[in-house]
Amino acid sequence: MKTEILRVLKIVLLFFSLFVINIIFFKIISFLGFSVIMTELSFLVPPLFATIFLLLIGKYVKAK
Repeated sequence: MKTEILRVLKIVLLFFSLFVINIIFFKIISFLGFSVIMTELSFLVPPLFATIFLLLIGKYVKAK
């Protein structure tokens, strides 16, 4: 039970860290002068896909 809670906390922490990195990236791009349209999808979808992808890779590596 405790390991499941730690696993979920790691996944949530991974998602939030990727979310913050995504926001910082958009801010840097907009400071450089590029026109950036920031919607809910542009904030949430890339970290969500990256989290799912990293979890799938982790399961594949552990299976070997």
